[in-house]
Amino acid sequence: MNLKSLRFLLAITLILGATQLFGQKKWDFDFGLGTSLHTGNVNTFNLNNNASVNRNDSLIALDFHYKLLYSSLIDRYDVGQQWKETNFEINGGIKLDYKQYGMFSPFLAFEMLINKYKGYDLKMSGLGGFKYRIYVRPSYSDHSISIAFVYDWTDFTDATVLPNNNYRISIRPKFKQRLTENLTLLNLTFYQPSVLDFNDYIINTSTKLQTQLSKMLFLDLGFTYEYRSRVPSENYKHHDIMSEVSIRLKF
Repeated sequence: MNLKSLRFLLAITLILGATQLFGQKKWDFDFGLGTSLHTGNVNTFNLNNNASVNRNDSLIALDFHYKLLYSSLIDRYDVGQQWKETNFEINGGIKLDYKQYGMFSPFLAFEMLINKYKGYDLKMSGLGGFKYRIYVRPSYSDHSISIAFVYDWTDFTDATVLPNNNYRISIRPKFKQRLTENLTLLNLTFYQPSVLDFNDYIINTSTKLQTQLSKMLFLDLGFTYEYRSRVPSENYKHHDIMSEVSIRLKF
């Protein structure tokens, strides 16, 4: 199976998996469409689609999510003026929390990423750890910090000296605060140093302002910054910035 077929199959699997879960009861669903501006390894506007399915109760919390980014432009240097892909990314995963409303909550997760513009033909990560809830006020505040051990397996786009198998520590503070009746601020920041080489680390911080327009409709404004201290080759930049706006349905 070639890479293009694998990318297509993974995309369909994620979307069909979400669709199958949509048919079940007692789940919360989010479906969003939007656009984003990227700088770094990609410098263009993108269309994006994201969806999540989650179920929360006092014992088990399960979350399934995916995000798809795509952009293309007419190649003015091509004689036939053909459309040329400028970005294609699929990321998604599954997370399982046990007793998420307790002060300490263990969790397991699986994540995958495809983006050749960042040097990843395929990256898969398995992680396990626990979350400590610092301050919680139901429906208004949720402040916590998580620590996890991460195993990464990566099929790089280019030849590289970076290891295909890597082991990281992940530290993630979370800040979620309801500002007004229909306005919520959310920030997640990940710091992930490699245990093989602490000079190899990833920092990813994401801030989102969620505005509730109606019972089911939300407008989200987001900003994400990612820094990788080690990149696969000199063809890639260390930082990526994304600003996005999207409309989201929650039901």
